[in-house]
Amino acid sequence: MGKHRKTRKQKIIANFNRQVYILENKNTPLNIPTPVMSINKSSYSYTYVLSDVLKTTILTIVIIFGEIILFFLLNNHIIILPKINY
Repeated sequence: MGKHRKTRKQKIIANFNRQVYILENKNTPLNIPTPVMSINKSSYSYTYVLSDVLKTTILTIVIIFGEIILFFLLNNHIIILPKINY
């Protein structure tokens, strides 16, 4: 079954409705107060980045340390896991 396509008349009407809608929105003032914020570019604070990097570093060190401990435990046959040979 073929796809329904808009006729030229429908396209012209849709374009006219869009233009009317845009003009109506421009003419009606919005009564929403806009907060005034002054941002000093030199006062950006990146404390969240430092805390995230610290958490990531600690987690990485713990994982690597756990792998080293597991390696030594398996290598010295203190822990024996089936189907894993060291």
